[in-house]
Amino acid sequence: MNQTFDIHRFALILKLDVAEKGRNLLLLAALLITSLLLMLLPITMSKEPSGLREALHYMALFMVMIFGTTFYSSYALTQYSAPSSCIAALMVPASKVEKFLSAMFLNFVFIIPFLFFFIKLHHVTIDIGNSMIPAGGYKYSYISDDVFAYFLYCYFILHAVVFLGSIYFTKASYIKTAVFVLIITLIAVFGNLAIANLITGYPEKIVAFPMTGWKIWDNSDMFMIRDGHTKFYQILHPDNAVFAFRVFAALLALSFWYIAYVRLREKEI
Repeated sequence: MNQTFDIHRFALILKLDVAEKGRNLLLLAALLITSLLLMLLPITMSKEPSGLREALHYMALFMVMIFGTTFYSSYALTQYSAPSSCIAALMVPASKVEKFLSAMFLNFVFIIPFLFFFIKLHHVTIDIGNSMIPAGGYKYSYISDDVFAYFLYCYFILHAVVFLGSIYFTKASYIKTAVFVLIITLIAVFGNLAIANLITGYPEKIVAFPMTGWKIWDNSDMFMIRDGHTKFYQILHPDNAVFAFRVFAALLALSFWYIAYVRLREKEI
Protein backbone atom coordinates (compact mmCIF):
# COMPACT_ATOMS: atom_id res chain seq x y z
CA MET A 1 0.00 0.00 0.00
CA ASN A 2 1.29 3.45 -0.95
CA GLN A 3 2.10 5.23 2.32
CA THR A 4 2.09 8.74 0.88
CA PHE A 5 -0.77 11.02 1.86
CA ASP A 6 -3.58 11.31 -0.67
CA ILE A 7 -6.46 13.72 -0.08
CA HIS A 8 -8.97 11.52 -1.93
CA ARG A 9 -8.12 8.45 0.15
CA PHE A 10 -8.20 10.59 3.28
CA ALA A 11 -11.73 11.73 2.42
CA LEU A 12 -12.79 8.11 1.91
CA ILE A 13 -11.30 6.88 5.20
CA LEU A 14 -12.89 9.85 6.99
CA LYS A 15 -16.24 8.93 5.44
CA LEU A 16 -15.77 5.36 6.67
CA ASP A 17 -14.98 6.56 10.20
CA VAL A 18 -18.08 8.77 10.20
CA ALA A 19 -20.23 5.84 9.06
CA GLU A 20 -18.85 3.59 11.81
CA LYS A 21 -18.66 6.07 14.70
CA GLY A 22 -20.80 9.04 13.73
CA ARG A 23 -24.01 7.86 15.41
CA ASN A 24 -22.30 7.17 18.74
CA LEU A 25 -20.42 10.47 18.62
CA LEU A 26 -23.61 12.42 17.90
CA LEU A 27 -25.37 10.70 20.81
CA LEU A 28 -22.45 11.62 23.07
CA ALA A 29 -22.65 15.22 21.83
CA ALA A 30 -26.37 15.35 22.63
CA LEU A 31 -25.73 13.95 26.12
CA LEU A 32 -22.91 16.40 26.87
CA ILE A 33 -24.78 19.44 25.53
CA THR A 34 -27.89 18.52 27.55
CA SER A 35 -25.77 18.14 30.69
CA LEU A 36 -24.10 21.48 29.98
CA LEU A 37 -27.43 23.26 29.55
CA LEU A 38 -28.76 21.78 32.79
CA MET A 39 -25.72 23.12 34.67
CA LEU A 40 -25.37 26.57 33.04
CA LEU A 41 -28.97 27.71 32.45
CA PRO A 42 -30.22 27.77 36.09
CA ILE A 43 -28.25 30.99 36.70
CA THR A 44 -30.62 32.76 34.27
CA MET A 45 -33.82 31.66 36.02
CA SER A 46 -33.83 33.71 39.20
CA LYS A 47 -33.48 37.34 40.27
CA GLU A 48 -31.89 36.21 43.53
CA PRO A 49 -28.13 35.57 43.35
CA SER A 50 -27.17 32.04 44.28
CA GLY A 51 -23.76 30.64 45.16
CA LEU A 52 -24.94 27.17 44.13
CA ARG A 53 -25.91 28.30 40.63
CA GLU A 54 -22.55 30.03 40.26
CA ALA A 55 -20.75 26.92 41.52
CA LEU A 56 -22.52 24.88 38.82
CA HIS A 57 -20.48 26.78 36.21
CA TYR A 58 -17.25 25.60 37.83
CA MET A 59 -18.64 22.08 38.02
CA ALA A 60 -19.48 22.34 34.32
CA LEU A 61 -15.88 23.38 33.64
CA PHE A 62 -14.71 20.23 35.36
CA MET A 63 -17.27 18.12 33.46
CA VAL A 64 -16.17 19.57 30.11
CA MET A 65 -12.51 18.89 30.88
CA ILE A 66 -13.12 15.30 32.01
CA PHE A 67 -15.86 14.10 29.68
CA GLY A 68 -15.70 16.57 26.78
CA THR A 69 -12.45 14.99 25.65
CA THR A 70 -12.41 11.44 27.01
CA PHE A 71 -15.78 10.33 25.67
CA TYR A 72 -14.71 11.14 22.12
CA SER A 73 -11.05 10.20 22.22
CA SER A 74 -11.78 6.83 23.86
CA TYR A 75 -13.32 5.80 20.50
CA ALA A 76 -10.58 7.29 18.35
CA LEU A 77 -8.43 4.26 17.50
CA THR A 78 -10.22 1.37 19.19
CA GLN A 79 -10.86 -0.40 15.87
CA TYR A 80 -7.09 -0.91 15.56
CA SER A 81 -6.71 -2.38 19.05
CA ALA A 82 -9.84 -4.49 19.61
CA PRO A 83 -9.26 -8.12 18.55
CA SER A 84 -12.68 -8.30 16.86
CA SER A 85 -12.03 -5.40 14.49
CA CYS A 86 -8.26 -5.01 14.31
CA ILE A 87 -7.54 -7.11 11.22
CA ALA A 88 -10.39 -5.62 9.19
CA ALA A 89 -9.36 -2.05 10.14
CA LEU A 90 -5.72 -2.68 9.25
CA MET A 91 -6.73 -4.13 5.87
CA VAL A 92 -8.46 -0.90 4.80
CA PRO A 93 -6.48 0.43 1.78
CA ALA A 94 -5.25 3.70 3.23
CA SER A 95 -1.90 4.88 4.55
CA LYS A 96 -1.09 5.03 8.26
CA VAL A 97 -1.03 8.84 8.16
CA GLU A 98 -4.49 8.96 6.58
CA LYS A 99 -5.95 6.59 9.17
CA PHE A 100 -4.37 8.50 12.02
CA LEU A 101 -5.36 11.95 10.75
CA SER A 102 -8.90 10.77 10.07
CA ALA A 103 -9.34 9.64 13.66
CA MET A 104 -7.82 12.86 15.03
CA PHE A 105 -9.82 15.11 12.68
CA LEU A 106 -13.09 13.40 13.64
CA ASN A 107 -12.22 13.93 17.31
CA PHE A 108 -11.40 17.59 16.82
CA VAL A 109 -14.67 18.15 14.91
CA PHE A 110 -16.45 17.40 18.18
CA ILE A 111 -14.17 18.49 21.00
CA ILE A 112 -13.17 21.95 19.69
CA PRO A 113 -16.71 23.24 18.90
CA PHE A 114 -17.89 21.79 22.22
CA LEU A 115 -15.16 23.74 24.00
CA PHE A 116 -16.14 27.01 22.31
CA PHE A 117 -19.83 26.30 22.94
CA PHE A 118 -19.13 25.98 26.66
CA ILE A 119 -17.09 29.20 26.81
CA LYS A 120 -19.72 31.17 24.88
CA LEU A 121 -22.63 29.75 26.86
CA HIS A 122 -20.84 30.50 30.13
CA HIS A 123 -20.43 34.18 29.24
CA VAL A 124 -23.95 34.54 27.84
CA THR A 125 -25.66 32.95 30.85
CA ILE A 126 -23.57 35.00 33.29
CA ASP A 127 -24.60 38.18 31.45
CA ILE A 128 -28.28 37.20 31.48
CA GLY A 129 -28.12 36.25 35.15
CA ASN A 130 -26.51 39.58 36.09
CA SER A 131 -29.10 41.53 34.05
CA MET A 132 -31.89 39.99 36.13
CA ILE A 133 -30.36 40.89 39.50
CA PRO A 134 -31.57 44.26 40.91
CA ALA A 135 -29.09 47.14 40.92
CA GLY A 136 -26.75 47.02 43.90
CA GLY A 137 -27.07 43.26 44.31
CA TYR A 138 -24.31 40.68 44.11
CA LYS A 139 -23.14 40.14 40.54
CA TYR A 140 -21.83 36.87 39.15
CA SER A 141 -18.28 36.76 37.83
CA TYR A 142 -16.84 35.04 34.79
CA ILE A 143 -14.43 32.21 35.36
CA SER A 144 -11.05 33.95 35.47
CA ASP A 145 -8.67 33.90 32.50
CA ASP A 146 -5.93 32.08 34.40
CA VAL A 147 -8.34 29.29 35.36
CA PHE A 148 -9.47 29.02 31.74
CA ALA A 149 -5.85 28.89 30.56
CA TYR A 150 -5.05 26.08 33.00
CA PHE A 151 -8.23 24.32 31.89
CA LEU A 152 -7.12 24.46 28.24
CA TYR A 153 -3.75 22.86 29.06
CA CYS A 154 -5.49 19.99 30.84
CA TYR A 155 -8.18 19.70 28.14
CA PHE A 156 -5.79 18.92 25.30
CA ILE A 157 -3.30 16.92 27.38
CA LEU A 158 -6.13 14.72 28.62
CA HIS A 159 -7.38 14.28 25.07
CA ALA A 160 -3.91 13.23 23.92
CA VAL A 161 -3.54 10.70 26.76
CA VAL A 162 -6.92 9.06 26.15
CA PHE A 163 -6.33 9.17 22.38
CA LEU A 164 -3.16 7.14 22.97
CA GLY A 165 -4.93 4.83 25.40
CA SER A 166 -7.56 3.98 22.78
CA ILE A 167 -4.92 2.12 20.74
CA TYR A 168 -2.38 1.24 23.42
CA PHE A 169 -4.75 -0.96 25.47
CA THR A 170 -6.47 -3.83 23.67
CA LYS A 171 -9.24 -4.33 26.26
CA ALA A 172 -11.09 -1.91 28.56
CA SER A 173 -8.96 0.95 27.22
CA TYR A 174 -11.12 3.68 28.77
CA ILE A 175 -10.94 2.19 32.27
CA LYS A 176 -7.22 1.42 32.08
CA THR A 177 -6.44 4.91 30.76
CA ALA A 178 -8.61 6.49 33.47
CA VAL A 179 -6.71 4.58 36.16
CA PHE A 180 -3.39 5.68 34.64
CA VAL A 181 -4.50 9.33 34.47
CA LEU A 182 -5.82 9.22 38.04
CA ILE A 183 -2.56 7.81 39.41
CA ILE A 184 -0.39 10.32 37.53
CA THR A 185 -2.67 13.21 38.56
CA LEU A 186 -2.59 12.25 42.22
CA ILE A 187 1.20 11.93 42.17
CA ALA A 188 1.59 15.30 40.42
CA VAL A 189 -0.90 17.17 42.64
CA PHE A 190 0.20 15.81 46.00
CA GLY A 191 3.88 15.83 45.05
CA ASN A 192 3.64 19.49 44.04
CA LEU A 193 1.70 20.29 47.24
CA ALA A 194 4.30 18.52 49.39
CA ILE A 195 7.13 20.50 47.75
CA ALA A 196 5.21 23.76 48.22
CA ASN A 197 4.60 23.01 51.91
CA LEU A 198 8.24 22.04 52.43
CA ILE A 199 9.55 25.24 50.85
CA THR A 200 7.08 27.55 52.63
CA GLY A 201 7.47 25.94 56.06
CA TYR A 202 4.04 24.28 56.27
CA PRO A 203 1.73 27.32 56.52
CA GLU A 204 -1.84 27.20 57.81
CA LYS A 205 -3.24 26.81 54.30
CA ILE A 206 -1.73 26.59 50.83
CA VAL A 207 -3.25 26.16 47.38
CA ALA A 208 -0.77 24.90 44.79
CA PHE A 209 -1.47 23.06 41.55
CA PRO A 210 1.15 21.84 39.05
CA MET A 211 2.33 24.62 36.71
CA THR A 212 0.52 27.37 38.64
CA GLY A 213 1.42 29.94 41.28
CA TRP A 214 0.94 29.40 45.00
CA LYS A 215 -1.60 30.99 47.35
CA ILE A 216 -0.57 30.93 51.01
CA TRP A 217 -2.45 31.78 54.20
CA ASP A 218 -0.39 31.91 57.40
CA ASN A 219 -1.05 33.07 60.96
CA SER A 220 1.94 31.46 62.62
CA ASP A 221 3.16 34.83 63.85
CA MET A 222 2.26 35.32 67.56
CA PHE A 223 0.83 38.81 66.97
CA MET A 224 -1.28 37.54 64.09
CA ILE A 225 -2.75 34.81 66.29
CA ARG A 226 -3.59 37.32 69.04
CA ASP A 227 -5.18 39.79 66.64
CA GLY A 228 -7.09 37.11 64.77
CA HIS A 229 -5.63 38.09 61.40
CA THR A 230 -4.06 35.89 58.77
CA LYS A 231 -1.28 36.87 56.40
CA PHE A 232 -1.93 36.14 52.73
CA TYR A 233 0.79 35.69 50.13
CA GLN A 234 0.56 34.92 46.43
CA ILE A 235 3.59 33.64 44.58
CA LEU A 236 3.32 34.00 40.81
CA HIS A 237 5.53 32.57 38.09
CA PRO A 238 7.46 35.08 35.93
CA ASP A 239 6.32 35.55 32.33
CA ASN A 240 9.14 33.43 30.89
CA ALA A 241 8.20 30.55 33.21
CA VAL A 242 4.54 30.81 32.16
CA PHE A 243 5.63 30.67 28.51
CA ALA A 244 7.82 27.64 29.28
CA PHE A 245 4.86 25.87 30.91
CA ARG A 246 2.73 26.52 27.82
CA VAL A 247 5.43 25.11 25.56
CA PHE A 248 5.80 22.09 27.85
CA ALA A 249 2.03 21.46 27.80
CA ALA A 250 1.97 21.67 24.00
CA LEU A 251 4.96 19.34 23.64
CA LEU A 252 3.43 16.89 26.11
CA ALA A 253 0.20 16.67 24.11
CA LEU A 254 2.14 16.36 20.83
CA SER A 255 4.28 13.58 22.27
CA PHE A 256 1.24 11.50 23.24
CA TRP A 257 -0.29 11.98 19.77
CA TYR A 258 2.99 10.96 18.17
CA ILE A 259 3.25 7.84 20.35
CA ALA A 260 -0.30 6.93 19.26
CA TYR A 261 0.82 7.23 15.63
CA VAL A 262 3.87 5.05 16.31
CA ARG A 263 1.62 2.49 17.97
CA LEU A 264 -0.60 2.46 14.86
CA ARG A 265 2.48 1.90 12.66
CA GLU A 266 3.50 -1.01 14.87
CA LYS A 267 0.06 -2.56 14.45
CA GLU A 268 0.47 -2.57 10.67
CA ILE A 269 3.93 -4.14 10.65
